[in-house]
Amino acid sequence: MRFYLVVLVAVSLLFSCTHQHNEEAGHSKVHAAQSELSLNGTERWQADAATNENIQQLQQLMQDHLRQPDANDLEVVNELSNVLQLGFDEVFKECRMEGPEHDMLHVYLVPMLDDVKAMNTTDQKAAVTARDQLASRLDEYQTYFK
Repeated sequence: MRFYLVVLVAVSLLFSCTHQHNEEAGHSKVHAAQSELSLNGTERWQADAATNENIQQLQQLMQDHLRQPDANDLEVVNELSNVLQLGFDEVFKECRMEGPEHDMLHVYLVPMLDDVKAMNTTDQKAAVTARDQLASRLDEYQTYFK
């Protein structure tokens, strides 16, 4: 029950911002030259404030989920997938980044969207595996972005 309360709060936070963004304005493709996640030379990529805040909320949602005693239950993982999809939609909607930073953000995000989709399955083991992979990827954000 506490998990659903956390989900409700997280969704409320994700939708608290009112910025509008045309998702077709550069969010549909990653440039072929930027297909592997890497640093900007020896530095982390600069992300915009909205992206940093939204990723932080997704990280917190995942951490809260993993602390739940029923975190590996299929229904709970499926519900997390649905909530995370809304969160990722918000990341794209509010992103104002451009150029190489934007491209690298997509290199980072696209595999996670695949994980979110893979979590929404009837196969409990596959759902948990995708969830764990997504949790690991979310943890990598601060390695590549500031």
